[in-house]
Amino acid sequence: MDLEILELVVSASLPVQIILVILIIASVLSWVLIFEKFFTLSKSTRQSHEIEDLFWEGEDLEKLYIALKERDIHDLETSELILITVYEELKKKPSRTEKDIESVERLVRVVINREEERLSKNLSLLATISSSAPYIGLLGTVIGIINAFRGLSTTAQLTLSSVAPGISEALVATAVGLLAAIPALIGYNQFMRKMENLLNGSLAFAEELIAKSIK
Repeated sequence: MDLEILELVVSASLPVQIILVILIIASVLSWVLIFEKFFTLSKSTRQSHEIEDLFWEGEDLEKLYIALKERDIHDLETSELILITVYEELKKKPSRTEKDIESVERLVRVVINREEERLSKNLSLLATISSSAPYIGLLGTVIGIINAFRGLSTTAQLTLSSVAPGISEALVATAVGLLAAIPALIGYNQFMRKMENLLNGSLAFAEELIAKSIK
């Protein structure tokens, strides 16, 4: 069966072959992005939950801050960055007036926005692949069917055996398009949901940090 599909691809017209190559590249790229984003979001979620759990368990805020400052800033994740930001800013504002708190909250939103930008990097590419791949595959199918019927115009006798190879060749493009689009769509939706949960949790963590610090 695999050999038959390979034969159909090899015998396809040049435009269909180009479309199939584009779809295969898109599929490989989407899987690379899926794995990269999976590990990135998993790491961020794990480290953020760890620091949040330590805080909820009553760990001293200053000790948590010192431990985080000893690490490379590039290794810190969302909630860890928020803890450092809140601690340092509130330390600069001993009076902690309403204006001071609003200033800290603005900085927290800046951190959240930067983290959203970092964590969502390349997600738009997954969305593009998921939405465009079926149409690219459909284009290949249309071209293949047109070529198949054009070839039939030179055939004296029209039979199923003379039509089937050309139609099968054309439908391969649709199948490849769907195979590229479906994982990209599932990955995009799952990663968006996971990222939103992470950022919302980190925002709630920041609010609790500020509330506890001003008591």
